[in-house]
Amino acid sequence: MPIVRTVVRVIPLTTFHYRRLLPRPGRVVVNQGQRVKTSTVVAETLLEARYRVLDVAQALGVPRAAAEEWITCRVGETVSRGEALAEKKGLLSKVVYAPEDGKIVAISEGQILLQVYAQPWELKAGIPGVVTKVMPEQGVEISAAGALIDGVWGNGQQSYAPLHTLGPADRVLQVEDLGVEMRGLILVTGRIEDEEVLTAAENLPLRGLIVGGLHPGLLPLGGRLSFPLVVLDAFAARGMNAAAFRLLESSEERRAAVVAETPDPYTGRRPVVFIPAEEAQPEQVAPEAATLEPGVQVRLIREPHRGQTAVVVSLPPGWVTLPNGARALGAKVRLPSGERLMAPLTNLEILVQSS
Repeated sequence: MPIVRTVVRVIPLTTFHYRRLLPRPGRVVVNQGQRVKTSTVVAETLLEARYRVLDVAQALGVPRAAAEEWITCRVGETVSRGEALAEKKGLLSKVVYAPEDGKIVAISEGQILLQVYAQPWELKAGIPGVVTKVMPEQGVEISAAGALIDGVWGNGQQSYAPLHTLGPADRVLQVEDLGVEMRGLILVTGRIEDEEVLTAAENLPLRGLIVGGLHPGLLPLGGRLSFPLVVLDAFAARGMNAAAFRLLESSEERRAAVVAETPDPYTGRRPVVFIPAEEAQPEQVAPEAATLEPGVQVRLIREPHRGQTAVVVSLPPGWVTLPNGARALGAKVRLPSGERLMAPLTNLEILVQSS
């Protein structure tokens, strides 16, 4: 039986079918066949309602047992932001106002429970293309021709702007590299190891950042950036894989869509960099899975070799004993250094490239 594994794609020209799905059921607002931009809203939904507890007794400085005497709203009532909910008149009058639009759902022991109205949450296309499939209440599939690169981590942001590369592929980005001339660009570089670099990038600000490696201690800060950050290879002191760097370097000054989605192995969602073709033309569809066999190039996705590429040498039948003593289905692979090791199949992604 053939062994099928997910792939990591580094493809200069392909037809990319990209699914954009809502986090919960909602409404699709575009039609099949419609051309969209990266910023086009394709679907919307209402997120779960939030609740706020307003402590009237404390705000008015009265005992909890007597607080309801001063409350002017009622359970089930709809209120607007700034509307008075409780008022204690006197020489120094005190008023409790609604902090947001909502509905009063409970009043008890001198407190008001306010259900805050959920605001519409908009799902944008993320890439420019054509809507080729509409999934009612769920989302859409957008198709476009161009270059495609898969990442391993993203911070949830997205952007569409020109690319600028700072090489070589193993370059460690420094604060002094971030000049004002880079404002508004998506920067491509080897790796980042210093918190000050991310802070400087935010202050410019950049429109996006694509790196091969990121120090794991920088993940919290990276997740708070206002622009998309995509890690292509690993959370270690390694740069960008050569295939991805060559492709991005050859696309200097072209506009790219960086969709830094948080990876989800259950839905197949992952961060991507997509560079639309300057002249659309039919090409093979980018695969999402492929057959693992000797000679296939793979990428290891767990430590101690996370992010490194290798070539499959053989696929031993049945379960094998790994270096840590565990038993699993595995493959013997050869690293670029020539070292050979046995890796569990769950540690491998197939690297798909085209020339």
